Amino acid sequence: MSQDGVERTLGILLGKLEGIEKAIAQADDQAATHRATVHWRLDTMVGEVGDLRAEVATMKADVKDSKAITDEVKQWKQRGIGALFVSGIAGTAIGGTAMAFVIYWWEAIMRVLRSA
Repeated sequence: MSQDGVERTLGILLGKLEGIEKAIAQADDQAATHRATVHWRLDTMVGEVGDLRAEVATMKADVKDSKAITDEVKQWKQRGIGALFVSGIAGTAIGGTAMAFVIYWWEAIMRVLRSA
């Protein structure tokens, strides 16, 4: 091989090496950009998860308070039903006694009313 051929071959090889170096540098730039994007997305997600944790903690406290109130209202309802039952029994007893009184004394009541 002549010296011109060797120089020409070396020139081709150098050109190819430069092309490979440019491709590697470009790939490194793309990889760095991709890594930066991934880190940005991860940072964004970490912030959102932190916000969600705070919201969930607030909701847990609200639900806990609501449960306490609901339990208290249930107790009131049970007590109210019990009071209505007792009132119903008492009313029936009083009404029944009053009715028995009127029936028992009906003739006497009618005599007093007729004489008046």
